Amino acid sequence: MIIIPNNPYKTNSKAEYRVFDKIKESFINNNKYIAFHSLNLTKHERKRFGEADFVIVCEYGIFVFEVKGGGIGCDNEEWYTINRYNEEYKIQNPFKQAEGALHAILKEIQESHKFNNLRIPIGYGVIFPDVEWTHQGSEWDLYTICDSRKFKIFESWLRNFFKYWHNKSGNTYNLSSENINDLKQYLRPNFELIEPLHIKLSKLEDTAVALTQDQYKYLDIVAANKKVLCSGGAGTGKTFLAAELARRLANENTKIGLICKSNWLKRYLESKIKNEFVTISTIDSVRVDMRRSGLACYDILIVDEGQDLFDFDDIDILENLLDCGLADGEWYIFHDVNNQAGLFVDTKMEILELLESYSPAKIPLTTNCRNTSSILNKVQSLLHLDMGNKGTGIGPEVHEIINNKESGLILKNEINNILKNGIASESITILSPLSYEESSISFLPESIKNNITKLDDFSIRSFPVENISFSEIKNFKGLENEVIIVIDLINPATIDDSYNKVLHYVAMSRARALLCVIWE
Repeated sequence: MIIIPNNPYKTNSKAEYRVFDKIKESFINNNKYIAFHSLNLTKHERKRFGEADFVIVCEYGIFVFEVKGGGIGCDNEEWYTINRYNEEYKIQNPFKQAEGALHAILKEIQESHKFNNLRIPIGYGVIFPDVEWTHQGSEWDLYTICDSRKFKIFESWLRNFFKYWHNKSGNTYNLSSENINDLKQYLRPNFELIEPLHIKLSKLEDTAVALTQDQYKYLDIVAANKKVLCSGGAGTGKTFLAAELARRLANENTKIGLICKSNWLKRYLESKIKNEFVTISTIDSVRVDMRRSGLACYDILIVDEGQDLFDFDDIDILENLLDCGLADGEWYIFHDVNNQAGLFVDTKMEILELLESYSPAKIPLTTNCRNTSSILNKVQSLLHLDMGNKGTGIGPEVHEIINNKESGLILKNEINNILKNGIASESITILSPLSYEESSISFLPESIKNNITKLDDFSIRSFPVENISFSEIKNFKGLENEVIIVIDLINPATIDDSYNKVLHYVAMSRARALLCVIWE
């Protein structure tokens, strides 16, 4: 006998588990017997919510079984069970329960109009696996009852049970194998509903938010020190911590400078931090911004993407932004000198050594709160670079495509497939080492190009934009989106370890949930 599901549903009835095992052991290798455990009833006449403990469909018809474990009693038509502590609990009449469930199933079948020409034999029974049933009554026939004695020879009892109902008037015909399978499919259909990609991504986003909240514990460590070098790979929350630290430290008596290299990152941070005591500047514009604000120096410096400022010219500027200089001033520098150095300047490790000589607290961030484990594993295997551990969940597999000189067609298909999965255009960013005009975007049809916004200093303030967005990789440092499509990069599998893989690392690490790469 086939039983659906293959393992029993969770129930408080241990008796049902025992009956489940007996049914599973009956009519072995005979697919003409199909049983269901805990079948929901949508057409029950007396119950808003109902279910049948067990239903068997076979050549003899459809049969419903009610299971009652423990001791059983009836007093003036009031039924009750008795547990092992001799405590009594009222129950419904099990025979009426079984009969009511059977008619609910039959009504459901009839109203479906799928079996209008099919005559279906029916019957019901009650299983009492823990007691011997010797009582006669007008409401039942002993053939419909399986007590503890018959339970030991359960398959034999079932055979006699089916014969009993088959001999009843109106039941003397059989169902074919096709009828049985059709009823099986109707009562509990086999189907597979694929979870849409956008639902998966939204779940991952919730996890990412929770992990980001977990990063707050580092703020307490940072706040307890006056000089901090905070390091971490892409996605470990450096920009989040820098921004939140600025909010926490800002007050009317403290002037804070939040400094970065990228003008885009500056604009993005300005959209996230609205505080009159925090001045957000690039290293190149900081002096002008200070003059406009009437400031001679800052009380506190916070630097994001610090590896981009690790050269002698920039460190001199930082030195003069604090009244006491870097040696005695208060500063917090967030960096990834191991993996993201060299995009804007030729990073000098001597600068890091200089900063370390000022005895700052060194805080390593190791928990990745941006990328899925699928993305983390792919970056690790392709680039042999670390992006932290844990991640935000498993996520969709990274989609890699080798460009066969039809880059426009490949990119178009990739965009269309993502949009068909219910992903919003604003959740998609295309990254290239090339400019918009020189990239594979130029091979796209105008209908798709019209839905792509080329990010710039202005549009980044309201990121994510309404359309699909495009950016050069180096400008997108410190930023992220749900879906990233990387184009125009050489397949790292074809290059040696001496090749600078920073662009690959930055581009691939921007994806929060789904990463697609079209390798050249």
